[in-house]
Amino acid sequence: MSQETPTPLFIDTGGFYAAYVEDDANHARASAVFDAIQAGEYGPIFTSRYVLAELATVILYRKSHYHAVSTLEELRTSETINVVPVTEDIFDAANERFVDYDDQEIAFFDHLGGALAREYEIEHVFTFDPDDFHTLGFTVVPVDTADSSRRK
Repeated sequence: MSQETPTPLFIDTGGFYAAYVEDDANHARASAVFDAIQAGEYGPIFTSRYVLAELATVILYRKSHYHAVSTLEELRTSETINVVPVTEDIFDAANERFVDYDDQEIAFFDHLGGALAREYEIEHVFTFDPDDFHTLGFTVVPVDTADSSRRK
């Protein structure tokens, strides 16, 4: 059941990868999240050029050039997904956290996603790297939300 106000959502590389690669172990779960997005449970939807760059690279090496190009083109032309810029301030904030979290092995890409989510006041991140984003203080979709049959 859909809620009244959609929840803003940042999509990380793993969320896109699982949705766009049908033989990924998390494909069904990712599809359920995309169904929830289409149903209006999440929105607005955000990602970054860094996420898209990482996604295209991973798909290129694991699947094919064609699959990487077609996925990237679909996401870049989507009217649903807001591709937000990483400003110098956001990059610097991510770098500060990367330095501060010296007891963690959290990828710089995830720190960038976290810095963007904080900048846009987004509390939910669609990812299959739950530990990293939990450590950074976010609610992880679908791990914490049990999508697709969770909302009231």
